[in-house]
Amino acid sequence: MKQKLPRNYLFALVVFTAFDLLALFIRNVYAQNNSYNFLLWNLFLAFVPLLLAWITYYIANKWSKGGVLLLSFLWLLFYPNAPYMISDLIHVNDNSPIILYESLLLFSYAMLALFYGFYSLKIIHLVFKFRMGKFLANVFIWVCIVLSSVGIYLGRVLRLNSWDIFTHPVTALQTIFDHLFPVAKNPSAYLVIVLFSFIQFILLIMMKDFDEVEGSHLISDEVMSTS
Repeated sequence: MKQKLPRNYLFALVVFTAFDLLALFIRNVYAQNNSYNFLLWNLFLAFVPLLLAWITYYIANKWSKGGVLLLSFLWLLFYPNAPYMISDLIHVNDNSPIILYESLLLFSYAMLALFYGFYSLKIIHLVFKFRMGKFLANVFIWVCIVLSSVGIYLGRVLRLNSWDIFTHPVTALQTIFDHLFPVAKNPSAYLVIVLFSFIQFILLIMMKDFDEVEGSHLISDEVMSTS
């Protein structure tokens, strides 16, 4: 692909990651426990879609469209792990003597994971625009955001993981179907999905002036316009 990924954004993510790791280490030393180390695993899972997006980018002009679609589907399975970390804010301990520090720590990890996800989303959009055309790339991004919100709900409420579709496909699909259908059975689930989708849409719009991949406004100008 002719367009190259921006190093400045990647550098910012590296610095942000190092800062968060240091902040967690300081918290653990001060509190003398590792109760917040679950953030490390969740952050790793949030990094996986970015890694898959990079791989998809580098093979985009080498593999067939079918291969690109298959890898993009794998990316989509893991993408919800990035915005999912927003829901980790529920772990704030009201009785902690350093509640403000821990609240900021949770928020910082959630934002870092979200940036991992949005960066991966922009890369996938670039790949789809290159291989499938601008219209399909735009549609794919919108669909991914909605599906990721479904994934966030399933992960937080039903405790399903991305790999369950491979390890326990029948059980996972049956659990999802039984919980979400009929719609009238569990309307609160759809409310949460709509809210998470709306939040992601708004955040993407607010980030539209951030540096885009190789200066091309992948989110602000093209995703918002399907013409």
